[in-house]
Amino acid sequence: MFTRRRLFFSTVAASLSGAAAVRAQPVAERHFVIGAGPIGGTYFPVAGLIATAISNPPGGRPCEAGGNCGVPGLVADVLATQGSVENLRKIADGGMESGLAQADVALAAYKGEDTFTGRALTNLRAMANLFPETVHVVVRRGTGLETIADLRGRIVSLGERESGALSISQRLLLAFGIGRRDIDALYLSPQAASTRLREGTIDAFIMIAGQPAPLLTAMALQSPIDLLPVPTAIVEKMRESQPYITEATVATGLYDGIDARPSFQVNAHWLVAERVEADIVYGNLRALFHPAVRGRLDRGLPSTAAIRLETAIDGLTVPLHEGATRFYKERGLIKE
Repeated sequence: MFTRRRLFFSTVAASLSGAAAVRAQPVAERHFVIGAGPIGGTYFPVAGLIATAISNPPGGRPCEAGGNCGVPGLVADVLATQGSVENLRKIADGGMESGLAQADVALAAYKGEDTFTGRALTNLRAMANLFPETVHVVVRRGTGLETIADLRGRIVSLGERESGALSISQRLLLAFGIGRRDIDALYLSPQAASTRLREGTIDAFIMIAGQPAPLLTAMALQSPIDLLPVPTAIVEKMRESQPYITEATVATGLYDGIDARPSFQVNAHWLVAERVEADIVYGNLRALFHPAVRGRLDRGLPSTAAIRLETAIDGLTVPLHEGATRFYKERGLIKE
């Protein structure tokens, strides 16, 4: 696992590249933590790219000279976590400034529902809608498992306990009439679950990730796997209480040897603590959506290529931070 200090050095190195010839005015260094997810998921590399884009450490080139365009002196650190739930709790408790989270988990946290019953995290604020995440129900090929209903009585990893995957896995299984007592549930990271599936010590695991998920791309090349379909009727049933989910398709050949599979998706958001200064939030968004960063996003993962200014306020489930509101008003996305 990367530590915050190790990630700190990587983002500083990326931001300082080529900066020796430019002498910057002295500025105070400050850190801004982005909670990601487990290594092997989508959030971790996405958060890393965002961190590189917004970091602007002392001694770097100024924006107008080809350097990073983030807040002067700011260094973004990426923190590996279990996922959405842990990220939101750490933001609310002061453990970090910001983090990535599923739209449904953010809404539950803000309203004090589901996992967050009894404690509404009303100090959460939105920075941006980032990209859609698709639910993947992964099994070994040739085991006779053809539908999610076949998972009854099987060993299934639902995601880590502080992840958004766990919440959505439970709701998906309930839509098929499968409760927690109907399966042998485990709570593993995607990486650990993929290892256990290859070993044959679990029957399936559920993960939510941007398409294509790098972990599954590599896994499909190493061993025969399949994805169980989520039919349209099930998605529509879930949408009755979860209108923020939408239908999705995993295209034929996206993962080696797997034909097209219907599924559903939910958006990933970048959340921040209300206490963070408006100028910091404004500056981070200015850096992320600066034209100079567009190429980095497009050359990264498909998920980072989907990060677009024109969709940055679509489907947000918690209020915008005041610094974000100012940024989007200036860009014409919010009308007075």
